[in-house]
Amino acid sequence: MYKPLQLMSFLPVCVLFLTSCGSISSVAGTPITDEQFDAAVAEAHSTLTVLRQALLSPKSSYDFIGLKVRFSSDGMYEDIWTQPVDYYDGFFTTRMIDGVILDPGLNVDRLVTVPLDKVLDWVIVEDDGHLIGGYTIRLSYEHMTPEEKAKFLEVTGYKID
Repeated sequence: MYKPLQLMSFLPVCVLFLTSCGSISSVAGTPITDEQFDAAVAEAHSTLTVLRQALLSPKSSYDFIGLKVRFSSDGMYEDIWTQPVDYYDGFFTTRMIDGVILDPGLNVDRLVTVPLDKVLDWVIVEDDGHLIGGYTIRLSYEHMTPEEKAKFLEVTGYKID
């Protein structure tokens, strides 16, 4: 279930692929609206019990469990995938799997406490590539061209239904 070194290499490749396709708000020809993004975040929040249950009793088929968190400073923000370790009373403890440009102290492997209002999304990737959750990933995927979709699935190994 736990393959941190593989995932630390894998996630930056995914980020590089997504950023090379265009800005985060327009991954393909059709831009993602704020309303669509907010709806994806709301859906992620409404299903957080699935993530909390996965943290309590992970299945052997889970390859990766991730939590997308918004870090902000001086009116700027970064949305970063992290690895949740624990949840208690409205806060996730999560391990950084990538550094944050806005805060050099938030580097790889550091544990960070994150309130629910900073959580944007969650994902469970099963060993066959099937995604559970990943609502912002799915939204970006919906807005990709057919060529971008094919390349994205090739690079990530995801299976999006």
